[in-house]
Amino acid sequence: RIRPEVSSWAAYGPGLATTLVPSLVAVWVDAHWPRPLLLGAAALVLTVLGARSRLKAPLLMGGCTAALVAVHELAPHVVQVAGLLPRWVPPAAAGVLLLLVGATYERRLREARRLRRAVGRMR
Repeated sequence: RIRPEVSSWAAYGPGLATTLVPSLVAVWVDAHWPRPLLLGAAALVLTVLGARSRLKAPLLMGGCTAALVAVHELAPHVVQVAGLLPRWVPPAAAGVLLLLVGATYERRLREARRLRRAVGRMR
């Protein structure tokens, strides 16, 4: 980024998308473990660097990539565990989760607004 007035989306977005999207597609169709591990580590580093340098594009693209890699890697295990549980446990867990989120709604709303302002101040 040569000019500081240029947003990080304009400066880094196309390059990051060109790198991360094909790698993410390759991870979702690949059955081996090294590619997801490397992409997840790269996404984590990108997220940390984006947060430290206060740049939106690396932070959000790295975070989304890391989350999608994690979902891809954890989904088979979650399905396997969910198949072993009695049928009433998932609805009960969802009810408890809704109860906890509802009880702390105001605090979570303040945190979400604060997070939105913090991300909005980034370039």
